[in-house]
Amino acid sequence: MSIAAPYWLSTRGVSLADIGSISGIALAPHAFKFLWAPLIDVGARRRAWYVVTTLLAAASVAGLALLRAPEEHLVLFSALAFLANALATTSCAAADGLMAITTAPDHRGRAAAWRMAGNVGGTGVLAWGVMKVASAWSVPAAGGALAALMAASAGAALWIHEPRAEPGARAGAWREGLRQLGVIVRDVWQTARSREGWTGLIICAVPVGACALTNLFSAIGPFYNASADRVAFVSGLWGGVIGAAGSFVGGWIADRMNRRLAYALSGGLVAACALAMLAGPMTEATYTWGTLAYNFATGVSFAALAALVLDMVGHGAAATKYTLFISVANLAGSYVTALDGWASEVRGVGARGTIAADAVLTIAGIGVLLAMVWWTRRAAPRGYCASTSGA
Repeated sequence: MSIAAPYWLSTRGVSLADIGSISGIALAPHAFKFLWAPLIDVGARRRAWYVVTTLLAAASVAGLALLRAPEEHLVLFSALAFLANALATTSCAAADGLMAITTAPDHRGRAAAWRMAGNVGGTGVLAWGVMKVASAWSVPAAGGALAALMAASAGAALWIHEPRAEPGARAGAWREGLRQLGVIVRDVWQTARSREGWTGLIICAVPVGACALTNLFSAIGPFYNASADRVAFVSGLWGGVIGAAGSFVGGWIADRMNRRLAYALSGGLVAACALAMLAGPMTEATYTWGTLAYNFATGVSFAALAALVLDMVGHGAAATKYTLFISVANLAGSYVTALDGWASEVRGVGARGTIAADAVLTIAGIGVLLAMVWWTRRAAPRGYCASTSGA
């Protein structure tokens, strides 16, 4: 939904505004998964949740790929994509919860780097593979191959050792589950109402690191006369590799300075890449270096955000709290994707309007973040922000 589908829809005559709306709808579950994430912290092991929901997500991807002529059934296509992402977000929440409870505090930047390298890098590399299979055979064949790979990856969770704080009480599971749910809700509420928590939610909600152009680059490709191979190469394979490299850089930075400021710097890099691409000519060369630079900045930004969130999560109700913050950040990604797409319709500016809107929204988000940093430093007691690796 970030690379392959937008490109296919664009080449079939679907407008950039419609593609932005479809992408925003399809990715919306990432913004609301905190509503059901508490279930992952109650009862069954997180790795069981991961295995089951990954297998169901794989099946839904296979079903989505079998839809013929999606440009003629955009509502159905959007609904199926929404379902696939709802399952995938649950799988992600389980994985994030596992990461939060198995990572030492001084390794959070490193863990965030690997997590986002898999996110950004995996998205690009797998999209490249999907587009290559589709061009050689068909879209259904590509969807089937991706679904098979997803299903196989579910087995990786079986090798993770998952500590359990309270191993007992399988008898009377409903009563115990409700008790644990109450503990989780109180833990999440205490986090959200703290100064670090509510300011963190605001920072996640504004588009500092939304990096929404990654959801539209493949659709923008035809505006730059980029071939299908170039789109697959830049937005897919090398975009993924370079994005993963950016994730490691972002994790390294986040372990060496205030993590809110690290996130602000990463947002500045994202905006700078968008502005540089906006200033360039509408050629395949501009599309190439602009997309690669933006993907690198995306990796930096995602890792800085993940490290920031890990600082605010702690251990109690880890999956729920991590998911809450990331969901709010994903909401920013969804609405910025839609706004970027709609900006292409303003006075017929097309792709340039999309890129300009992304840069403006990112800069506005950075302003809000810096205001939050200034306010917390001013309101906190002396020594509150002394740690260079804190949130």
